[in-house]
Amino acid sequence: MGLSISWVAAEGVNRSAMLGALGLADVGRPARGHPVPPPAKLAAFELGGWVFVISPDNRFASRERVSAVSQAGSAVGAYLEEHVMVSGAFGASDGRLTWSVQHDPEFGQEHLDVWGEPPAALTGIRARLLQELRTDDDDDVDYLFDAPMELAATVCGFDPNQFSGEVDMLELSVVNRELMKLRDQPLASALADPGGSELPTPRKPGLLARFFGQRRG
Repeated sequence: MGLSISWVAAEGVNRSAMLGALGLADVGRPARGHPVPPPAKLAAFELGGWVFVISPDNRFASRERVSAVSQAGSAVGAYLEEHVMVSGAFGASDGRLTWSVQHDPEFGQEHLDVWGEPPAALTGIRARLLQELRTDDDDDVDYLFDAPMELAATVCGFDPNQFSGEVDMLELSVVNRELMKLRDQPLASALADPGGSELPTPRKPGLLARFFGQRRG
């Protein structure tokens, strides 16, 4: 089965404040384990000075949540869904979204929807993946799918496709269901104001095209 995962991470924010901004609370004591795939519906861990909240639901990471946890620092979040090969990453600082990069194969193998001022590493990541795509004889491999996750990793050091270690995982529970309402991740180009707090109705997904895709092995 394909991987479905998303996460939000904050730097310069304590864990309690971050969980409060997301409408979450910790449950019990941390247990050592692998964060990929997440062992619970929602779990928290710390890595390299960043506090992460991770979920097997790819819809957890969103512009609103990344912005919310960046109120007193900086934040980044990312999502991927291998079943339909969509992925994305968002960055925010001091409560405001500053960039987003998303991939949807419905718009072509080379598609990347870029908004704001993403990290400079995007240029090299994009060029390398495009080169791999154009020199591969297998037209079904979705190289650009990896771009958002690789970019987010340059900021906070975590890439679920590469991480194989163990961390202290803390199971979480929802204490504010209003804050935890699920949201879709429409492409920034479909939004009147990607950095605003109010989002219009997201675009509708395609039909058959979204059910096919293959990432590189």
